Amino acid sequence: MMELKNIKLELIKELTWPDVFTIWRQNEDYPNSHWIAHWQGRGFKSWDAWRATFVEPLGLKELEWGLYEIAEPLKAIPLFHGGSFRSWIQMFYQGVEYPTFADLANMPEIQAHQGILNMLSGFPSQTTISAVVINGEAYVVEGMHRCAAIALAAKQGKKLNTQVKVALAQYNRDKLPVVGKGQK
Repeated sequence: MMELKNIKLELIKELTWPDVFTIWRQNEDYPNSHWIAHWQGRGFKSWDAWRATFVEPLGLKELEWGLYEIAEPLKAIPLFHGGSFRSWIQMFYQGVEYPTFADLANMPEIQAHQGILNMLSGFPSQTTISAVVINGEAYVVEGMHRCAAIALAAKQGKKLNTQVKVALAQYNRDKLPVVGKGQK
């Protein structure tokens, strides 16, 4: 059983790494998504090759994963920390190593981010994010935009009719390495 500080989780089932990677693929609606232009523009030949640049340095394949239901996502997700993604660090983190999504939701850049606003206005009825646990706190490794949208909804007092699950694993290092740069 995974424990997170101040967050109620209910284990649904154990997951293998291929299960988690399939969730990522489904979240990004591969091969029909806007992410294709993103990874191709960075010089990757496939979605799998692009995603490997996150999976391998983070050591995600070696972890033991479980799928958990988040009882109160509008309360829980703002307490999660953003992952160590180079683009998020450069655009939003403002020198904070791992801001919470509550912190990010306070930033004008997030409040005006068109992709996050679009997601907020048409949030899926169910979604699964992925995170690792370090010292009892969750750090998102997939699902940053969805988490930002949930935290923004919470900040604005909006209700979201969504069921949120998290693929979660205990992390075996003290911090996440910075990931995400193009092949070029």
